[in-house]
Amino acid sequence: MDLLCLLFYSLAVATGLLVVKKKGPVGLIASVVLLTATGLALAASAPMVGGTVFGSMRALAWGIFLAAPLGLAGSAVLLRSPVAATAAALLLGLGLDAFIWEPQALEVNHFTVASDKVSAPLRVVVIADLQTDDVGDLEREALEAAMAESPDLILFAGDYLQVPQDRFDAETAALNELFLEVGLSGVPHVAVRGDVDVDGWKRAFDGTRGVLGSGQHTLEGAQVTALSLQDSRNPDLQVQPREGFHIVLGHAPDFSLTRPPADLLIAGHTHGGQVVLPGFGPLMTLSEVPREQASGHTALDWGADLFVSRGVGMERLDAPRLRLFCRPEVMVIDVLPEPTS
Repeated sequence: MDLLCLLFYSLAVATGLLVVKKKGPVGLIASVVLLTATGLALAASAPMVGGTVFGSMRALAWGIFLAAPLGLAGSAVLLRSPVAATAAALLLGLGLDAFIWEPQALEVNHFTVASDKVSAPLRVVVIADLQTDDVGDLEREALEAAMAESPDLILFAGDYLQVPQDRFDAETAALNELFLEVGLSGVPHVAVRGDVDVDGWKRAFDGTRGVLGSGQHTLEGAQVTALSLQDSRNPDLQVQPREGFHIVLGHAPDFSLTRPPADLLIAGHTHGGQVVLPGFGPLMTLSEVPREQASGHTALDWGADLFVSRGVGMERLDAPRLRLFCRPEVMVIDVLPEPTS
């Protein structure tokens, strides 16, 4: 599919530049239309040639961040147009940000909530969607950043490795080694399963002494309900109330639509959209929660606080590996005691 994209985009750029040379500014408009039509056609045809929806996105990304800047740069030279040159530079800059800088530009974001159900401060760190196919520097940075926050509890919201089956054992061993090396075994933690996690995902946590999979647990004075993947995606799920400070952890945030009787609702899955348009928000969340709740902190109207992490990693395999205005993150949530009235 990538070779097909390169071929057709190259033809579109070459044809567009010929039109520009002969017809000036009118040709510039025509060439932009040509490139856009080519991109849409490639995206639409991706599933028909064995691709996926994510393959369609990759085809469009080729056009937006490679073919379009090349075409605009050529137009700028032929027409001596500062407008075309500026547009080419802008798209190229966005492409460098989206594919090279931003996916590695980890943020540690702090939040504070108050509760009369805790008697002492509780620091909860959320790590979602490591979703890597090559355990390395970014994963180490995220885990070391989490440990540097001196958490009382770490919550892993699923999606750890997205690799071909023949690499699963090696990457699982590498992630396990990293978990042990950063000292995860010394901090209480809960990990649930995500969409890309296959049977055997728990092996990445061997020796960490964590609580893995779905169930109800008591850790650091908090009641934790860990959801299965299916339950986290169930917008009709009924969560049982529990005494004390109650945290519900799931991979996807859809369960929050059922108004669970809990204090903190924690999820990942959305990646924050990976691509966020200013003034609009994420282009895609693959979740049923409202767009404005698909990332960050939302104080819900029944008293619970929803936290949806943008995650650390990205969609792999056919998907374009980019983040735009949506940096990877580790969440730090400080739950502070609030006097009873």
